[in-house]
Amino acid sequence: MENILTEDGKNIKLANGALMPAVGLGTFPGDHPEKTYEACVTAFKYGYRLLDCAFLYQNEAEVGRAVADSIKDGLINREDIFVTNKLWCTMHNPEDVQPACERSLKTMGLKYFDLYLIHWPFGAAKPDDPKEFFKVDAGGKKVYDPVPITDTWKALESLVDLGLCKAIGVSNFNINQMERILAIAKHPLANSQVESHLYLTQNDLVKFCSKHNISVTAYSPLFNPSRSWKKEGDPALLVHNKTLVGIGKKYGKSAAQVLLRFQVQRGVAVVPKSFTPLRMASNIDIFDFKLSDEDMKILHGFNINYRVISGSSIVEGMENHPEFPW
Repeated sequence: MENILTEDGKNIKLANGALMPAVGLGTFPGDHPEKTYEACVTAFKYGYRLLDCAFLYQNEAEVGRAVADSIKDGLINREDIFVTNKLWCTMHNPEDVQPACERSLKTMGLKYFDLYLIHWPFGAAKPDDPKEFFKVDAGGKKVYDPVPITDTWKALESLVDLGLCKAIGVSNFNINQMERILAIAKHPLANSQVESHLYLTQNDLVKFCSKHNISVTAYSPLFNPSRSWKKEGDPALLVHNKTLVGIGKKYGKSAAQVLLRFQVQRGVAVVPKSFTPLRMASNIDIFDFKLSDEDMKILHGFNINYRVISGSSIVEGMENHPEFPW
């Protein structure tokens, strides 16, 4: 995937010709939406130009306000930043796709998204309460809605035709599901966003995407150390691993910076979520060193195909859906 990086290694070339920053800010919500606003403004000050958003995160208004205020203050221009958003599972029916996108754009005060992704391949029934993200039956089980992913994709393509999105892609899809999209796609499948870190390097998926000119974005690239659903038996935190700390010392970098550099060096974008200013500054400071081939080999050796997201409430109860991705 390295060949899709720009010469300075700071951007990734998408299939539509656009440049996507290799490091962005994940906006998965913090303790309070206002923290998202503050984090986005701070991120722009540190040089971030990619914001990774989603309807699910319920902080689109705060992100949009941060963008608007930063433009007003002369910190950024809209054309210089890259905003990704995602279509939620209850909006997979083709007639729901455009209204969902337009609603998110209106909430964020934007005219277009640089990238719009199908957040998950599994469709879910619309909840009776619009504040809920899943419909549940009398027994408390999530209700599926097996909309063909190809139908949802075709609706996404119309968003490009309307100018609501510059590029479109998928999130949490497996290779087979992407193959089905590629078979009918008229607009490029520009990006595949998946969980990826040293415990889950996604090598087969990255190779597949490279073959088909699909860029890859890694979420949870630091193994999501602040996740609320940690459980006994989870692998040890990577940011404290002695081997990674030792590799980092060779380059004058932290273990976290090594984790991020590993992904970017192999052509994979990263969207770490941190709202702590010092960590945010550190996370984007990874372009002044290059890991040796030997170190890259050591890092690849950590892979055990372990998914952080598997323990989350989003995935729970969807395992029997016909489009569950793994």
